[in-house]
Amino acid sequence: MGIKGKIAWSFMTDKVSKVLFQASYREMMNLLMAGSGSVEEINRKMKQIGFKVGETLLMDYADRIREHAGEFAEFASTLGLAYKVNSGQEFTKIWVSDDEQTIKFTDANCPICAGVEITDMPGLQYCNIVSGVFDAVMELRGFKADSFQESCKALGDDVCTWTLRKYL
Repeated sequence: MGIKGKIAWSFMTDKVSKVLFQASYREMMNLLMAGSGSVEEINRKMKQIGFKVGETLLMDYADRIREHAGEFAEFASTLGLAYKVNSGQEFTKIWVSDDEQTIKFTDANCPICAGVEITDMPGLQYCNIVSGVFDAVMELRGFKADSFQESCKALGDDVCTWTLRKYL
């Protein structure tokens, strides 16, 4: 992050307690788990919530910053910065395919599932809210793309990974 980014992060970005966020998120997930009939339904609902969150975040971003990524692959850096601004940390790795149709974001220290260990719900995408945010940004910016959570630390994976694929 450059000097402008550090200044903006320090003075211009609203912050929320990480503990408050994690506790609220865990209770929301507990409610979804208790009120859903399947892991697929939980994943779908979480992605829908993420989409709504993404709409709000993009509108806030658009009001503050007038520059937008013009090409799909440019969203790698745009979404990386947005993640930093909203989570307080950077992705561990961002990868763009050679054909620039796929972007992967990896976080080895995911703030959403930190301290969470789920062993009885195979296929759960605990941090799927991030996929929903990505979907909203892509749709609202006019890109035909889909995202999904590929791995999740809360389920025992080494890292959390989200993949975005542009439709051809």
